[in-house]
Amino acid sequence: MSVSLTLTELGFTMNKLISFFGGLMLIGAVFAMVVLTALIYRANERSSVKSYMFQMNDWSTERLGVLQNINDISANDLRNRLIKKYVSEYFKVIPGEANVLDRPILKMLSTTEAFSQWEQGEAQTIQKMSEQKMFRMVTVDDAGIAVNSDENVKYDNSDNAEKIYYVVRYYMSTWAESNMMATQPVLEQGTLFLEARFAPGIREHDGYGNRLDIRKYLESGKNPVGLFKFTVTNIGDKMIK
Repeated sequence: MSVSLTLTELGFTMNKLISFFGGLMLIGAVFAMVVLTALIYRANERSSVKSYMFQMNDWSTERLGVLQNINDISANDLRNRLIKKYVSEYFKVIPGEANVLDRPILKMLSTTEAFSQWEQGEAQTIQKMSEQKMFRMVTVDDAGIAVNSDENVKYDNSDNAEKIYYVVRYYMSTWAESNMMATQPVLEQGTLFLEARFAPGIREHDGYGNRLDIRKYLESGKNPVGLFKFTVTNIGDKMIK
């Protein structure tokens, strides 16, 4: 028996084969899409968002680190940290700041007279710069802090320690446009002369003569810098062009 196919029958058979393999390919594609969707869904369930803080230049040394025992910090190191914090608060400019004079840390570390000096002097400049949406920050190196005396300093541990005069060299970076990342800052350096009382350790009394409860102080949300025996009593500055 011989089998012969006409051209019409052959064409019909080819179309059926093409449809059959095309259906298989379509089923395979749908299956692959289902598997891919499931994998993406599972991946999203296991994903996590990690936030990063971008720091200008090499500011890694300014990150918060492991808590240190106050007894392991030398008197000079503690003094330098407090001076750096003070100078930073003294000069910093935040664009569009609502109330420039509201600087609790600066006020906490100053006598009434010293804070008044800042209000009538540098604060006026900060107000104008803030209104113009400018941004300014200041850094101080340990090597830039010196005692304005040839004698060795012997720190008094009392809350009313003797006044000491410091010469502080600072480096200032000012951005005229705070929202323009391509804008290069204006770099300046200057010298700030501080008259301050400093004694190693933690205050025993608050500003009203009451014994200081450290736990309550910290739980109230106040800045830890106010716990230390450091008070600026007089300020002077001299810019270096």
